Amino acid sequence: MAEKRDKSVIRLDYAALGDSVTSETEIPLELVKKAKGFLGRAAARQEILHLMDNALRVHAAEVAARQINPADLYTVGQHALEEAIKLYEFKQGQPFREFATAFARQSMIHAKNKAVPAATPMRPPPLRDGLLGKNPPPSRPPAKSE
Repeated sequence: MAEKRDKSVIRLDYAALGDSVTSETEIPLELVKKAKGFLGRAAARQEILHLMDNALRVHAAEVAARQINPADLYTVGQHALEEAIKLYEFKQGQPFREFATAFARQSMIHAKNKAVPAATPMRPPPLRDGLLGKNPPPSRPPAKSE
């Protein structure tokens, strides 16, 4: 029988992640310019997504922290990269990879915070019958009658 693969699991290439040279190479500004332009935009965007794929997977797994599906956060990160391409300004002096990584990570954190409800306060533990007799409730002052 063929084993079924879980599509919600994000596969990480740990060998590629361990090689900081390939995972942290700067994305050429010409490629970013092409992705912002009209000619060859789709191919350039796919190339940028491919170059940042492993970093996105790692960030999605870190942000998820077992509270949300990392695959959903990975998709959010992909959309954030496309948005980062639109928002990136060449004159800002920040490398594109650094800008896009921060933008994608912030988008993932925002998506996780939206998806995971705020922690509900826990109820106090129930009182035990044995404790009720030891500490009687404070007596009320007598009511004034006029």
